[in-house]
Amino acid sequence: MNCKKPAAVVLALIAAAGILCAAETRAEEPAFPSDTLSEPRGKKNYLVAVGGMTAVNLVIGGWNRFVSRSGWAQVYWDDIKEPWNRTIKFDRDWYWTNFVLHPYQGGLYYLAARNANLNFFESLLVSAAGSFMWEYFFETNSPSTNDLVYTPVGGFVTGEMLYRLGLEASGAGKSVLGYVANPVRLITDPLLRRAPEGPSGMLHSLSVRAGFSLAFANTWLKTPYDNCFELFPASAGAGFSAVYSDPYGHDSNTPYSQFELDIQGGAGIGSGEGADSTEEKIMYEINIFSNGMIVSRNPDWGAGRETTVGIVMEYDFMWHSFMEFSSLAPGFAIKQRIQKNSGAIEWQTHLAGIIMGTSDFYYLRRGIIPKPDYVSCDYGYTTGAELVQKWAFRHENGLLFDWTLHGYAMYKYEAQKQDCDDTGWEFLAFSQASVELPLSRSVSLGVSDELYIKQSVYDEFENVLSVLNAVKLYARLILL
Repeated sequence: MNCKKPAAVVLALIAAAGILCAAETRAEEPAFPSDTLSEPRGKKNYLVAVGGMTAVNLVIGGWNRFVSRSGWAQVYWDDIKEPWNRTIKFDRDWYWTNFVLHPYQGGLYYLAARNANLNFFESLLVSAAGSFMWEYFFETNSPSTNDLVYTPVGGFVTGEMLYRLGLEASGAGKSVLGYVANPVRLITDPLLRRAPEGPSGMLHSLSVRAGFSLAFANTWLKTPYDNCFELFPASAGAGFSAVYSDPYGHDSNTPYSQFELDIQGGAGIGSGEGADSTEEKIMYEINIFSNGMIVSRNPDWGAGRETTVGIVMEYDFMWHSFMEFSSLAPGFAIKQRIQKNSGAIEWQTHLAGIIMGTSDFYYLRRGIIPKPDYVSCDYGYTTGAELVQKWAFRHENGLLFDWTLHGYAMYKYEAQKQDCDDTGWEFLAFSQASVELPLSRSVSLGVSDELYIKQSVYDEFENVLSVLNAVKLYARLILL
């Protein structure tokens, strides 16, 4: 799948904006218990589910073929008449396309099925079918190994979150925002003659934030290369956080009846380093960290302790002018809140196996080695393990201390190697520590420190140790 998909970009940005405002108010009690979505409440309509999925492909494919006139979208019968003879291979598309737009497009397939009352497993199958249809019948490029993974699996993650946030918007009386979060309703609602039905009033918290940051980085290389110090002197950014249902003491068989989503983006002055002039002049970052409970239990571990244990799904994406990584990883999680006289201590531990991840190749990304003449990408596909550790203390007066650590051990395997890349192990850690002081019930000021460390153990190139540290000052507006 190529990167030239402006329609999908616009849809993604609109959906994000809708999430920000989806629920300014919350009902005292949920309209439905969370487990009501384990099976659809109404009659299933498989024809509408498949038709909606096909319509999504026709709209996006039509845009690429007739509006943007992308070469890879000029598909004719000779290109698709023998799909069994097409070779599946890893692609080298734009990073944003592969690991945000593909999950989002898969989410649109998934939404078509959920809107038609299919359950999560059936909707996942529809998303997989939509991905297969796109790769084999809407592109002249070879079917992509990574797209066939990231589109349906990432589509389940993004689709279920958008589905539930759309229900929140509709339940709060924001009908337009319900369509923004779930745009496939424009197709399915007229066919079904109804809107999706499900629980609302289940958002646990929702906030937006904005601020400024300063960052510096250093990379240690061996001869014949020199160590590299980089300064990102000023940048501005914004983000939002949504927590759906209380993470602590959650008991459910319904996938994503509890999830946490944090997205932030920023731009500023570049460090003067990078493989091209844009990265030299401009600092940019887009971070997405999310986790959703697939199935969970609430064990009794003592008075004053609210505990959740169960199966979790992680979707992380970090795209920074200095580095990049992503992961799709199912695993096991423990979440607990301990009530104290002065407030509450909250902690989480997640351990997951990475189905597919990515990590940048430093020598190509920073221009240490020349970019080849053929089509290439500055990242490689990985597998491995992920650890998430969270600690927070919420004082009764509103003061918040929060620390989150994401750790990854990724192996970049040889099957997708390009001549300008290398295989090997990537060990990454991304730490976020913050303190927030409340100014009122709805506004707080905060300072955070973000630390990124990566040790690359390449098979052929010299190993690389990279560190980036960013200090951020921000204000948070608490919507819920």
